[in-house]
Amino acid sequence: MNRNLRFLGKMPDPFLKPDGTRMTPDEWWQQRDALRDYLVDFEYGGMPPRPEVLKFQRLNKPHPPRGGLGIWYKITAGSKERQLTFMLELNVPHIPEKCADPLADWQEGEKYPVILTGDGCYPNMEKDVIDEAKRRGYIAARFNRLEIACDVRDCREGGIYDIYPDNKDFTAISAWAWGYMVCMDVFEQLSFVDETEVGITGHSRGGKTVMLAAVVDERIKYVCPNNSGCHGAVSYRTVATEQGDIRRQTERLEDMLRNLTHWMGKKLVPYSGREQDLPYDMHYFGALIAPRYYIQFEGQQDYWINPIGAWQNFMAVKECYKYLGCGDNAAAWFRPGVHRHKLPDYTEFLDFMDRMRAGLPQREHWNINPYPDIEKNFDW
Repeated sequence: MNRNLRFLGKMPDPFLKPDGTRMTPDEWWQQRDALRDYLVDFEYGGMPPRPEVLKFQRLNKPHPPRGGLGIWYKITAGSKERQLTFMLELNVPHIPEKCADPLADWQEGEKYPVILTGDGCYPNMEKDVIDEAKRRGYIAARFNRLEIACDVRDCREGGIYDIYPDNKDFTAISAWAWGYMVCMDVFEQLSFVDETEVGITGHSRGGKTVMLAAVVDERIKYVCPNNSGCHGAVSYRTVATEQGDIRRQTERLEDMLRNLTHWMGKKLVPYSGREQDLPYDMHYFGALIAPRYYIQFEGQQDYWINPIGAWQNFMAVKECYKYLGCGDNAAAWFRPGVHRHKLPDYTEFLDFMDRMRAGLPQREHWNINPYPDIEKNFDW
């Protein structure tokens, strides 16, 4: 393959201390929270405050035995002075007929694990996905992140921006990640939800969002960014043009800062065109998810998303997981194809959750290197 590939310096070592020595895993756990706060502020402009007010109301009543139909909740969250509302849909595998009003006050019965996406604005968690999740005994849950914050450049009006008007730094991705945290707060109050077994997934900008959500909310146990691209599960320091075709170049930080400023932390601005000078790379965020379960999905022909940079990122994340003693908890699936998030992708994530929950080994087609001719861009 005719490939123009550049590495913009080596990917830095997350465990390197200022004095040049390497921290032990015990030292990492001691310093992890401070590193998380620093990186979340730098990359995403921080997070909105946790809600002081949280209320939710069920809007429809399921009809056993057809209770697997969507159950809708209106969530109200925000400050004491102002709140926003957004909708959360839960598709429950089974609701016992004996329960007169099972979801209002279910004192006994099975608690279900959850697969959750905030990509309710995309046609990806469709009926076939929901049916497959329910067949496996999962609640298929979704919300529309655009009800929390708009996806319009330079727009800070409506939704969460009206709730916290004095906080000028958090980004749209921060706001959408906040939505996942609020959903976790709700799950903790629903007796039929196993809030300890929640997996989240999102596509493209939604994949960027689930990376952040998992970093800031340790209640989330399984995370799957799908085709997340630059500012997601991709190394900033890898730049490629496939087959010598400029139309197949990879997205870079300068592209993001030029076109998608509402996603980007302000502290990234001086690094436009200077990715090699960033004090970190995106594998740091993967390391912050450890020891929880992480799997990233990529399309090998999804050129703008930068699959080579995604593989570099995954190799570094995997190395971090190994160093922290949980190497079997991280995986990747690089499939043929382009930018998509459909049933085959959800099925792989459900397989991953099933296997990790059962203590089974990873599937053989995960972690296969699609670029064996390219050396890894780190030496730690």
